[in-house]
Amino acid sequence: MPETKKSIIFSEHLISTAGTAYLAVLFVAGFLTNFVPTGTVNSGTILLYLLASLLSLAGGLYLLNPLPKLIALAGLTTLGLSSLILLKGALDANPVGQRAWELTIYFMGVWPFLFFIQIDAAKVREQFLKTLAIGLFGLSAFAILQSIFASSLPLSLFVLRGDNAFSVSDDQFRPTGLTGNPIIFSSILVLAAAYFAALWLEKRKWRYLFALACSLVANYLTYTRASIVLVVPVLVLVWLLHNRFRIKHKVITLVAVLLALAGVQFLLANGAETIIVQRLLNSNPESLASTADHIKQIQDASEAIASHPFVGTGFGTQGLLITDGTWWTLLLEFGGPLTILILFMITLALIPISKYVFRLDSKNRAIAIATLAFHIYILPSSFINSAVLGHISFGLYWAALGLSLATASYSPTLRPALSPRLAPVPRLGVRKKAPAS
Repeated sequence: MPETKKSIIFSEHLISTAGTAYLAVLFVAGFLTNFVPTGTVNSGTILLYLLASLLSLAGGLYLLNPLPKLIALAGLTTLGLSSLILLKGALDANPVGQRAWELTIYFMGVWPFLFFIQIDAAKVREQFLKTLAIGLFGLSAFAILQSIFASSLPLSLFVLRGDNAFSVSDDQFRPTGLTGNPIIFSSILVLAAAYFAALWLEKRKWRYLFALACSLVANYLTYTRASIVLVVPVLVLVWLLHNRFRIKHKVITLVAVLLALAGVQFLLANGAETIIVQRLLNSNPESLASTADHIKQIQDASEAIASHPFVGTGFGTQGLLITDGTWWTLLLEFGGPLTILILFMITLALIPISKYVFRLDSKNRAIAIATLAFHIYILPSSFINSAVLGHISFGLYWAALGLSLATASYSPTLRPALSPRLAPVPRLGVRKKAPAS
């Protein structure tokens, strides 16, 4: 009797539609929230979580199929870490509702990663990446419009429902892209700048250079100090990764950095009246107040972390003690060991992506380059803000990481290492093995 092996029943069309819809909703969730009211729960969040649940289910079921070693390892690591987090959330003593809400945010943000890492059909990945580029450009352009027409825009086109407008002075408002606050939005714009820079370097099409310029202008208009400063090393790293860190390009980078430092020194010395210089030097009341709040929140978090360094204070603490900085939040709620495991999980994904970027025969490296370079922003900025933990920025980060890992793992040059029975995307129906001779 011939043996049969059932594949998971998802068509390529369903996969493509679901993934594209999820990415699109990430970019328009704020508009849905403001213009499609559904009571106390934001409509954008509802739709985003429904799609995230569908992708998580598909990703979990796909793990039952034969998988390349890297994808299987990433999937099992995600599931194992999620189980530990769920167990910890169940045992913690903070209010049940707060714990449940934060666990939902974690799972709905991270688990679509299980879906994106397994997209082995190149044309489906390209559709996702095209959606990502269009969405990032749309947010960048919208931010510029928000700044230009700030005085005449209705509040529903400027901030999320229930929020007040963010400003650096009485007549200078900061765009949010309807993604949260300006700090969350600025982290998305840094990712946009990295991706558009990588696309332009890899493909040399002028529309990507235009999109890069828009993302940089939008980022500047947020007046977020961390993103304005750190986007520079992000772009430098994009350029070096594109050129695979050749010696000539290292020398050029060093000279450019020295010239940039000289330019910054000149600006600080001669532009004391500009808003951005005042924010960088903490010389205006708004910047001083913001910095003082950051320091106070970090001090509070440090004291709480010191009292519970191994198990943390538990899920839901953010509802009782507001901290600033992603690393402080993780240490506070997860504890040291679990935070280290999270970093280990991310490192496991970044290593094969790095190897792929440096391979001389690798193609379509833009998303991998952008994702790697984006970590030059995340690692230091997460000590002073929690921008990456916003609903939209969190979802975009894990989607980009998943697509980068899928691109590296399913590269045509690596195909011989895969099982010959694997179809590009699991198809409808049943696959049959030939009867043994």
